[in-house]
Amino acid sequence: MDLGLNGTRAIVTGGSRGIGRTIAETLIAEGGHVAICGRNEETLDATVASLGSRATGRVVDVSDHEALTAWVDASAEAMGGLDIVISNASALGGPPDTPDKWRTVFETDVLSTVSLVDAATPHLEASGIGSIVQLGTITAVEYHGYPGGTRSYGALKAALLNYTSQLAFELGPKKIRANSVSPGPIYIADGSWGFIETAAPDYFGENVEHHPQQRLGTPEEVARVVAFLASPAASWVTGDNVVVDGGFTRRHAF
Repeated sequence: MDLGLNGTRAIVTGGSRGIGRTIAETLIAEGGHVAICGRNEETLDATVASLGSRATGRVVDVSDHEALTAWVDASAEAMGGLDIVISNASALGGPPDTPDKWRTVFETDVLSTVSLVDAATPHLEASGIGSIVQLGTITAVEYHGYPGGTRSYGALKAALLNYTSQLAFELGPKKIRANSVSPGPIYIADGSWGFIETAAPDYFGENVEHHPQQRLGTPEEVARVVAFLASPAASWVTGDNVVVDGGFTRRHAF
């Protein structure tokens, strides 16, 4: 299937590693141009170099809303417009689930997304095929707590599901779609589940055993869904939340 991504222009927050990096790789493989941001300059520079000539990057802490807005506008200008926004940056979950952690997740996950969308909307409207994809988590739709607390992560990612659904209705007349993708446990050696494998091997093993396929997912399995939803091939899909977990959750999606 031709996704229609050739020549499209995308931005990916938290795109220097993990799922964000794999999304950027997937969009570029489909012929797109991608601007990524991340907090670590060394990691960001290495990622941009590996992505090739159709990638650019800037060090941005997404909780710095002024810097985030400036990066969105600069990226759109450099690429000659903007068609796709992937909101991927996150403070992630894990203990201790203190009030300060709630504030950090709120600033990094929720308010940064609001600033990102506000800055990108005029560019997406000019595109005519504008698409927003919010990266979430199954923790927003079903309890899946790491020992020690992930309440802030799940609750505030759930808020973003609601926000993204509202965007679909409000931005639809501007020809901008908005969807969420909620991954289940995804194994990345230097990511959360790589850490859990070492720090809490029993908990890690329980999750693998609990999974119908007896394994965790891969970043590529998430990125392919994101690329489809972001593409013109998904032109009639908006306001949805696609759970990408290989059947891990036990809910019924009627």
